[in-house]
Amino acid sequence: MQDRKYQKKKALVEKFIKKQGRIDHSVILNSVDVDYDTLMRILDELRNEGRAG
Repeated sequence: MQDRKYQKKKALVEKFIKKQGRIDHSVILNSVDVDYDTLMRILDELRNEGRAG
């Protein structure tokens, strides 16, 4: 499921994490239009790529 909407959400989450400087699931869920399952998948991918930790 690597469609355009998913890539845009991934970019938004990554930008939000860089801006905040931390990963707080509840803050991300309330600030970015993303559901919980998608957020967990995005965070897993970012961790595997070394861009979030």
